[in-house]
Amino acid sequence: MISIRPVYKYDCDVLIIGGGPAGSSLAYYLAKEGISVIIVEAYKFPRDKTCGDAVSRVALTELQALGITDLKEFSEANIVNDVALFVEDEKVSVGLAKPENHLLQGRVIPRLQLDNWIYKAAKKMGAAYLEDARLSSYTVHKEYVLAEIKERNGANHIRAKMIVGADGSNSTVARILHGIKPDEAYQLLGLRAYFEGVNGPDDRCDIFFSKENFPGLFWFFPTGKGTANVGSAMIASTLPQNETHVKELLLQQIQKNKNLAQRIGDGKIRGKISGWPLTFQSPTHQVVNERLALIGDAAGLINPLSGDGIQYALLSGRWASETIIECCRKNNFSIAALTAYKKKLHKEMAYDMAVSNLLIKVTRNRTFTPLWMEVLLIVFERAKSDAEYASIIAGIFDGTLPSYKALNPSFILKSILQGGVHIGVNTTSGILQGPKHWEQKTKDTGLLLKNIIQNIKQNPREQVKWLTGIARTGLEVSGHILKEMKTRER
Repeated sequence: MISIRPVYKYDCDVLIIGGGPAGSSLAYYLAKEGISVIIVEAYKFPRDKTCGDAVSRVALTELQALGITDLKEFSEANIVNDVALFVEDEKVSVGLAKPENHLLQGRVIPRLQLDNWIYKAAKKMGAAYLEDARLSSYTVHKEYVLAEIKERNGANHIRAKMIVGADGSNSTVARILHGIKPDEAYQLLGLRAYFEGVNGPDDRCDIFFSKENFPGLFWFFPTGKGTANVGSAMIASTLPQNETHVKELLLQQIQKNKNLAQRIGDGKIRGKISGWPLTFQSPTHQVVNERLALIGDAAGLINPLSGDGIQYALLSGRWASETIIECCRKNNFSIAALTAYKKKLHKEMAYDMAVSNLLIKVTRNRTFTPLWMEVLLIVFERAKSDAEYASIIAGIFDGTLPSYKALNPSFILKSILQGGVHIGVNTTSGILQGPKHWEQKTKDTGLLLKNIIQNIKQNPREQVKWLTGIARTGLEVSGHILKEMKTRER
């Protein structure tokens, strides 16, 4: 019996929604292999993107493969040699050494420039862009994907062999796939403003931890001589909920945080304060389906500890390209074929993301914020006297080291020992300070316990959910630890 299959006319092999670092880097690799690509981008390049603008050494290694680091404009981008970490009035400065596998030094590059460089590199390879256009909907059929694209002059339809969602944290591709909006429990709220006339040093990035927006952070990232990106990121869903608006928190911090105020000096805001949501990865969300894949922010590939998404966007773009190139060669875009990309993500990122998620789940209970701040003080005290310990802290926030390095037995032991020293010193100094000091310490401890008991009474279900979430993620982390131990034994 002869079976007749219809011959479809495709507008492209791969349709990519979103032309940021993830989408454009993927387009670069696919076009390089002769695969026809159309990228649908909501704005016209060069276009801005609200972000912290810090580009880690891991991301720079990926940019080097795209030829970006050879550009004259890149050589003029602001270099980062040091990171200063602040918790209240405590400060730790860490010089960033260059590891052998990432020889380029970190930089701060406004997304207006960075995204445009990658866009041009992809276009040079032959990728086609449809700018000022948005995805309205798509349907996956047996032999193709049909997408409806909204442009200024009306709607257009594109038929492709597969579709890739690279359209950010509020991804339309992901929302249609999952059938729901992103869960607030897996969201960060980000805010950014550019300042002119600020103080140096121009090669040092500052990160500030404060009880007002914990779990979260504020930053001061110099973008050049006398200019800086100043912003914040905090967990959207806390227990109890932080009712203060993120913009108000940032403005308060600029005024009241003496270390941040010193860096800003007489500097003035250029333009407006911009905000955006960042969705990090939920274990239940799919990243591949029939003729479909998600990359970058659309796949939730954001480090919830630092808010960094650029390096994961670039990495996922390359990893996805390896799988998609093979799918195009075999003309097989099934979920089974695309699962190779999912497995790559799991191998490279699952352990790191699980640890980061666990730390976020633990600290999102703001009832314990005084305790979490005390833990940070202990960590900072150790970092001041231990360069190796400090480099792990900086590496985790810089993105060079995975967060599970904090579970290293040596790191944990040093933290515990420092905790003992911290308690001992405070006890000794407290005795010397007299009964008033101890009276205040007793009041503080009593107030913390009272708040904990009160919150448990008011929100018993939420407290149970919090503990359940910690237990579930803790089991996931334990699984990774056991797997790692078995691998080392072989």
